[in-house]
Amino acid sequence: MKRELYDLTDEAFVMFVNRVGSVLRRERIEHNVVGGVSVQAYILKMLTEKYNKTICDLAHNSVLRLQDYVRSTDDVDLALKFDELVDTEKIKRINNLLPHFAIEESISPCAESIIEIRPERIGASKPTFRVYVDEKGNDESVIAMNINRGNKGDIHNLDDSWYNELIKGSQQLIIPYTSDYNLRINVPTLEHLLATKISGSRAKDLMDNKNLVDLSKEMRNPIDLGEIERLLLPENQKKYFTFLEMHYPERLKKQGLHIIS
Repeated sequence: MKRELYDLTDEAFVMFVNRVGSVLRRERIEHNVVGGVSVQAYILKMLTEKYNKTICDLAHNSVLRLQDYVRSTDDVDLALKFDELVDTEKIKRINNLLPHFAIEESISPCAESIIEIRPERIGASKPTFRVYVDEKGNDESVIAMNINRGNKGDIHNLDDSWYNELIKGSQQLIIPYTSDYNLRINVPTLEHLLATKISGSRAKDLMDNKNLVDLSKEMRNPIDLGEIERLLLPENQKKYFTFLEMHYPERLKKQGLHIIS
């Protein structure tokens, strides 16, 4: 049964995401963290800037309900790009990387716990890592990975040719977890992330879109709707127009657009 236990406010989870990114950057592998974790990263980036606080500070703020913004998960969705490698070579490369994602006993960013993350199941298909906090772990304390090695994966209903472009547009967010520990995470552009969520349009995608757009408007961070249109239209026209109706009705009205039933 899928358990959504982690988010980027959790010390062990943020340490794991940091380790994965550090290993991939060291190996010069183009990559993006996609899916729910990338949404969390953008939300927390905007909230830390809005309140001028670290993630740790926000997590202990009795006024701000982070659970209203940050949707938990137990997966790290990873999109990788390997140039000029056949699939068997990509699998071998991934399998060689996975042990390096583990974390030996380390002091947590807030210096309150000892964190260890051990490989549980190694393999290019759904590897898992078990989390131990102060030497304690259980059957539920597991982080799973979904690793895509060269097609659209989490990019629902989008043409495969967009995979490389989404990774090429990767940008690194640097978000303060404490005053002396930052989360560094490679993610798609906000427009590309929204496009993947619009093309999926599941209930959790709609919630993610609302939080991303509402915070972007509040922070006066403009979203390039033209770039989203370039990615989605015409194949996902109805879903995109529904997105506009919910968040940018003035654009629908201005262009004389309507939702096709």
